[in-house]
Amino acid sequence: MNSQRLFAVPTHRKGSTLTEVLVALMIMSIGLVSLATLFPLATLRAAKAVQVTAATDLRYIADAQLTMYPQMITDPDLNPATSNLPAFNQLSLNWVIDPIGYRDAALMTPAQDANQVAYADYYGQEGAVASPWVRRYSFNRGSPALAADFAGLPDTVNILFEKPLVGALGGATEIVFPNGSLNSMGISVDEKNGKLLSPTRITLFSADGRTSQSRDLTLVDLSKNRLVWTEDINGNDALDAGEDVNLNGGLDRHPLPANFMSTSFRIESPETRYTWLLTIRRVNSGLAEVDVVVFFRRPLLTPPTDPKSDEQLYPVITMDTIQGKQEMVGFKQTSPFIQVQYTGARPAVRKGGFLFDVGNARWYRITNILADTGSKIDLLIDPPAIVSSPRDANNNLVGNFAMFPRGVVEVFSLGTRP
Repeated sequence: MNSQRLFAVPTHRKGSTLTEVLVALMIMSIGLVSLATLFPLATLRAAKAVQVTAATDLRYIADAQLTMYPQMITDPDLNPATSNLPAFNQLSLNWVIDPIGYRDAALMTPAQDANQVAYADYYGQEGAVASPWVRRYSFNRGSPALAADFAGLPDTVNILFEKPLVGALGGATEIVFPNGSLNSMGISVDEKNGKLLSPTRITLFSADGRTSQSRDLTLVDLSKNRLVWTEDINGNDALDAGEDVNLNGGLDRHPLPANFMSTSFRIESPETRYTWLLTIRRVNSGLAEVDVVVFFRRPLLTPPTDPKSDEQLYPVITMDTIQGKQEMVGFKQTSPFIQVQYTGARPAVRKGGFLFDVGNARWYRITNILADTGSKIDLLIDPPAIVSSPRDANNNLVGNFAMFPRGVVEVFSLGTRP
């Protein structure tokens, strides 16, 4: 009898073992996590690119404004009878053209310091004392509409409301809102005099829907539900004080075309997200160095009693050895290091942000935060300090203050101007 032996024949199964699947999942998860981190970075980089592009556009707009209006350097208050130099302190010949800041400061409560000096007239707040080093001028564009139009980039429009309208409007310079009250329509207006607190325009649409007419509002009469866009606000056919909204020296009525008929209208408020201010430093040769500072969503100014006020001044207490002893120097020429002192709320200091050297009216980027003890912050700035903090005739340190405005996108040099 032949004996038979049974042998196990190996079989080749298709598929992967559990170990192989787990290893593949681990490798794939590492790749997915790496990819996932790129999306927020790409979003942030894209947002920053949009801001820098808009800031560059506004830089060229500001440059064109300066070319068109050289009085911003030669006569910043637009009054030939007054001195063109800052009146507070002759140690410094620096000022800013800042219609947006002037507008905000004029609307603050209180609007003056303890010495009855208007906050709108200087750039920087020390609480009860005005900053004497940097004057602020609106260049006669201190009203809400003019400030936003002159120093802003209106890239977004908010629709406040849209309503039907009955009647021919050819040649009209105002309309009466037919139904309801204007109080609830979201228009920012001073109820006492009807003046607009923010730029607002009306767009009227033709009956066939093919054309439209837009006008900037000059008056909102809440008592009579009137919307007015002529500069002849009181209707006396004469240019009175405060009526020359666009400052061209004439009375502009802006009537609608004679054959225009509208069946609906819309009230819009342009949102000025990007704005600028000019920093001007007069030099001995009769020329001025000009920087344009571009903001994104610049916060509204608040009184110096607010610990988070964007124009709070903080002492720069950097020490240095002079003739064998320690002495406070503030900003020291060629040094990238400064030490800032604060009490209470921490200033808006961030790496990559900007600070303003008040005594010299110069801007620096913060490259690093070395230390923060809760009362002192050690910073590195770029470029290194161009000039040292100023001193008075008795060699006493003055103007050694820094300011940390929020919302600064970029600071561009416009070079030297006559």
